[in-house]
Amino acid sequence: MITMGEIRAGLDGSWLLLRNRPEGMAFFDQSIQGFWRSFSVIFLLLPAFLASATAEKQFYFDENMFHPDAFPNGAYWTAQFFGLGVDWVAYPILLALLASPIGISSRYVPFVIARNWTSLFASIPHLIIYLLFLLGVISTGISVLLSFATLLAVLWYRYTVARIALQASISLAIGVVVLDIVLTLVISQLVGHMWGG
Repeated sequence: MITMGEIRAGLDGSWLLLRNRPEGMAFFDQSIQGFWRSFSVIFLLLPAFLASATAEKQFYFDENMFHPDAFPNGAYWTAQFFGLGVDWVAYPILLALLASPIGISSRYVPFVIARNWTSLFASIPHLIIYLLFLLGVISTGISVLLSFATLLAVLWYRYTVARIALQASISLAIGVVVLDIVLTLVISQLVGHMWGG
């Protein structure tokens, strides 16, 4: 399991990368062992994931897209967890296949480690928004607006991480982020089809 020390270091490094400071990379264990351990961050993402999926379900109820009694809970949660797992590993696998052709083989491991850890940091504002929505503090419209604004900020963050961790050009960093977005959208569509959303 990931230790508290690793979590603190991961968040510290993520904060520095957010501020466009390359020294943030030094806070991550960039060994092969650190690479595999960074995938355990998915367990730390569960609170944000559960809040997101629950908020999405509530949105369907609020917009009268589903009646609570007729909602396919089993299929919904099965599809959501499936999507979480696939989304977590599909991008690193695809990028590993592309690493040599696009010339990032030497920086692939540090980048994936940084991406995994910064995902935890990036999930925090989303978690706050979803909890405020579920507690009735903010409306559906406000939560959608805040989520969209947060998404734009996270995309910029992803770009910054790609630039630093891959030591990449602007065009390559943009391409890497676009690939991530497209893959996530495809998986999201698949998840929706799985449960009938």
